[in-house]
Formats: sequence, C-alpha cells, structure tokens
Amino acid sequence: MDPSEQITNPEKKIKTLEQELNDLRQGLTAVQDYYCELDRLSKTQEAAENFEQEIVRILVDDEREFDGIWQFHEEMLIADPSASIPCDKMYDAFVQYCKKTSHYVVELPAFEFIFARMENPHPLLKKGKWKGYRLKKN
Repeated sequence: MDPSEQITNPEKKIKTLEQELNDLRQGLTAVQDYYCELDRLSKTQEAAENFEQEIVRILVDDEREFDGIWQFHEEMLIADPSASIPCDKMYDAFVQYCKKTSHYVVELPAFEFIFARMENPHPLLKKGKWKGYRLKKN
C-alpha cells in the first residue's frame, strides 16, 4: 500500500466519523426538541383540563344546588299570599325532601339565597318567616 493511501484512508475514516457524529448530534437535537414540545403540550393540555374541570365542577354544583331548591319549590310548596312558614321549618322541610328524593342538600345560607330568587310567586323573608307559601301536606 502506498504511503499516500495510508494517510488518506485514516483521514477518510476520520471525516466519515466526524460526519456521522454530526448527524447523530443533529438527530439528538431533533429528538430533544420533539420531547420538549411533547412536555410543553402535555403541561398545556393538563392545565387546560384542570381549568375546564374547575369551571365545569362549579357549574355542575350550581346547577345541582338550584335544581334541588327548584324541585322543592315546585313539588312541596303552595302559593298562598296569606301564609307564612318559619325559616327553620322551611329549611327542615327542604332537607327532608332532598333526603327522600336524593337531591343535593345545600347549607342554609345557600338555600335562603337561592330560594329568595324564586318566582311565581316571589317569596318574601320577613321576621324569620317566608311569606307567600305554605307546605303541601304529605
């Protein structure tokens, strides 16, 4: 083998190895970019899911609270302008209704807040009594 060939063969091998190393570095960079993007997207998706879950949970809870009070209003009360029901008796009747019908029982302040906004007729809270309604007989 000619001495010039001996020099070029190792040089060719080194050049080839350098090119392969460069290709591997580029491939590694592409893989790193891909995984960084996956990580970013998964965190973004997780944050969006958490946000959506919180919003949906609040809306579902609000709907569930309103639904129980609305059903109680429709099924257990009779509009009577001359009648009144003490607050504690009204709330106790609501709790018993929810237990029988598997509706969600809300705390007293939430019940009073939502119930005060019912219509047909609109209830009035005066001196610890709800005016305008009487309870149906069971």
